[in-house]
Amino acid sequence: MKKLALLMFAILILGCGTETTVVEERPPTVASGEHFRFNRVDPQIVSGTLHDGEVNVDPEPINAGGFRFDFNVPFSLSKIVILHDGRRLFWHPWEMFDLGRPTETVTLMATAGQELRFDTEYVIKIYIQTLACQGFHFEIRFRTKPKP
Repeated sequence: MKKLALLMFAILILGCGTETTVVEERPPTVASGEHFRFNRVDPQIVSGTLHDGEVNVDPEPINAGGFRFDFNVPFSLSKIVILHDGRRLFWHPWEMFDLGRPTETVTLMATAGQELRFDTEYVIKIYIQTLACQGFHFEIRFRTKPKP
């Protein structure tokens, strides 16, 4: 029985003298010695409620509609914080991650009693993590306009 199994194995490996190959060879999908790579694109804010360094920002429309920032790449994790004199304003995120599906937008909505005030400087700190698990920090400084 062992000899028969060995003979069948030899026929499969060496062939029967025909030109037909027993196992079809396929070219590798990745060249040997290489690994799967992402084409890394650093995220950038492509549009938003305001830009870094902006002055005379009217706080009333932002208090009503919140902040929104759009990025050039999708991400799966974000954190956004608004600071005034080093203290955090407790606004809540509005983006909803649909079962872990990535998004390209972060949104923050005002909480009662935490609205932006006139003639005040604020800092927005944004952290996002891309699908390649790379984290990026953004900082946006702005000043609201004096009270009319």
